[in-house]
Amino acid sequence: MKVQTAKILYNKEAAPGYFRIGLSWKKPAIKAGQFVMLRVDTGGDYPLRLDPLLRRPLGVYRSIGAGVELLYQVVGKGTRILSEKTAGEFLSLLGPLGNGFPAPPKGKKVILVAGGMGIASLFMFAARLKGATLLFGARAKAETAVADDFKRLGLKIKISTQDGSVGKKGLVTELLKDEITDDSVVYACGPAGMLKAVSRICHSGGVTCRVSLERAMACGIGVCLGCAVKTNPHAGRSDNRVYQMICSDGPVFDAGDIDWDAF
Repeated sequence: MKVQTAKILYNKEAAPGYFRIGLSWKKPAIKAGQFVMLRVDTGGDYPLRLDPLLRRPLGVYRSIGAGVELLYQVVGKGTRILSEKTAGEFLSLLGPLGNGFPAPPKGKKVILVAGGMGIASLFMFAARLKGATLLFGARAKAETAVADDFKRLGLKIKISTQDGSVGKKGLVTELLKDEITDDSVVYACGPAGMLKAVSRICHSGGVTCRVSLERAMACGIGVCLGCAVKTNPHAGRSDNRVYQMICSDGPVFDAGDIDWDAF
């Protein structure tokens, strides 16, 4: 893991407000579920090149030849600036970071649960699976623009949207209740409320669940403590820390280790 300069290969709008950006960089082996920290400053002379000051964490969507593709949604100043970048420009990149998803136990029914942009962290993992099911929840059809990528992997896909514009109207957790069985193992990424609900569904059925947590972070390496998450007393490493860092200890955790009431 080190800071590198990445060249933008493309930066395309996949749907209104949702982008795919391809970056060429000398990457080490990437684990499914890892992320990078991008500096998205406006360029120019000091101090403009430090605005915004903090890097933006983005999950690695997939490998593309000598580079990677990331997905992002324009939600604020940083991602707006990023959306205006063009092919041939350069970005400062730190990564890959985090622990990634562990392989599922043999013989288990694998269910992936994605909420909104949480889908970005699941593609590389899904590409290594056979016979898995993806439950994809979103607010509206625009957020499901990458669903076809998963279809090409041969996954069984079920979609829910809150406005009913595509798939079943409602929450993705309702799909999970219908799909989960005793021999399932669940991997999820999405909003905190969704992950909390997924964890409770899995716990009630005695099903193993791994969650990839998302939170604003400043450093990406466990130094600033800005992404601390409270875990249950039995969780953690040999030092028995109650708080762990999403960026360095995660972002993937056993759902049963998280204190969801404090999250």
